[in-house]
Amino acid sequence: MMNGIRFNTYVSILPLVFVAVVAGGFLSFFETREALTRMSNRHLAYKAEQLRDYINNEWDTLESLKLSDDAAYRAAERESFVTYAYSVLRTSSEAIYIFDADGNLSERIGGTGAAAESLSYPGETALSPPLTPGWFERTLFGENRVGIAFLFEPFGWTIAISELRSLYFGDVNLVFRDHIVVLIVAVVLAALLLAAYLQVIIAPLERLTRNIERIIATGDFSLRLLNDSRDEIGVLSDRFNSLLTLVEDQKGGLIASAATERLANAITQQREAETLLLLGHISEYNDEETGAHLFRLGTLSATFSRLLGHDQENQDLMSKSAPLHDIGKIGVPQALLRKPAKLTDEEYEVMKRHCEYGYDLLKDCRSRYLLEGAVIAWTHHEHWDGEGYPRGLAGEDIPLSGRIVSIVDVYDALVSDRPYKSAWTDEEALSFIKSQRGKKFDPALVDIFVDHFEEFRTDPTGPAA
Repeated sequence: MMNGIRFNTYVSILPLVFVAVVAGGFLSFFETREALTRMSNRHLAYKAEQLRDYINNEWDTLESLKLSDDAAYRAAERESFVTYAYSVLRTSSEAIYIFDADGNLSERIGGTGAAAESLSYPGETALSPPLTPGWFERTLFGENRVGIAFLFEPFGWTIAISELRSLYFGDVNLVFRDHIVVLIVAVVLAALLLAAYLQVIIAPLERLTRNIERIIATGDFSLRLLNDSRDEIGVLSDRFNSLLTLVEDQKGGLIASAATERLANAITQQREAETLLLLGHISEYNDEETGAHLFRLGTLSATFSRLLGHDQENQDLMSKSAPLHDIGKIGVPQALLRKPAKLTDEEYEVMKRHCEYGYDLLKDCRSRYLLEGAVIAWTHHEHWDGEGYPRGLAGEDIPLSGRIVSIVDVYDALVSDRPYKSAWTDEEALSFIKSQRGKKFDPALVDIFVDHFEEFRTDPTGPAA
């Protein structure tokens, strides 16, 4: 995160610094360039005015003496102008061009290089397009030049004084290079100063973050942030340390509360288990069965749940809810429950009501064990083919818990002694359950029971208990 702050700060501030420096630099450069250009323009304009005034004054003198038509005097004025023009030039790169009325170069005064040497013979070179009076910036005979041109009508001349463009703007280019150097140095210095500033500002935040991450990683709220500053970061560290102290105190209270809650929950579960067992015993109180049957029924039901891939929570649910399957028998007369002979049809109808009694007794409870016990009590006598009771449910309309208890209840009853019958062998009981596959019992559950019969039969808490 701190690296992000560093990066974001650089990205936010450096462009602003760069823009400010560039804007200031270019503003200064353009102002300087404008000043140098005006100064250079005035320099050339002054020389052009000198040339124009000189040749016009000479011509006015000839006209006043009535000698302007004399060829010799005209030639003399030409020579005088050329001589004066040489005196005006101050650098070897400055040049004065004289073009005749046809646009041909009549004379070049000053200038150096191959271009000057190629113009040794006046009248042989024409300029296209012709030069017009005023300021110009163009190529003259292979050289990029700037200058000022004016007319001298008596001779039909166009006279231009010029300078090489590269030298004319030489000072401007030098200023531009200097500004670029200043710009680069300013940006580098700004970056270095910003880095130093961020080190002062961000480094404490980075240390603060590392300490917080260490506390989070270890979960040890007894650790404290190292605070070696008295600025806002130091205040933040102190406040965070105070918060850690508060959290540590509350954590201790929560741990104690959690331990108390776990103990209370364990006691509640133990009491709930005792209540469930007591309810199961109530259902058997007037019956011929014993508590061992209830325990075996819960264990076998949990085994079924495990073989079906259920988690431990669902296995416990079956283990504690299955023994409540006959809780409704407390509403059946004791004489019927203990009758050693087969019940009459009327007596059997009375006996069948224990399913509804059990459901009505448990259906409004909040405990999930009691609610599941209500479902089991209501459905463990339903048959897969729909011929069971009390509602004649069929197939998967019968809840799974009722289908499971239906099998294990019949199995345990068959292999147990009852007043009206002797215990069957395991093989006889298994054969009967197979025969009821798809009739009384869920075919899939019967297959599981058969495939794992040894596990049901040899279970230490099974029917042999």
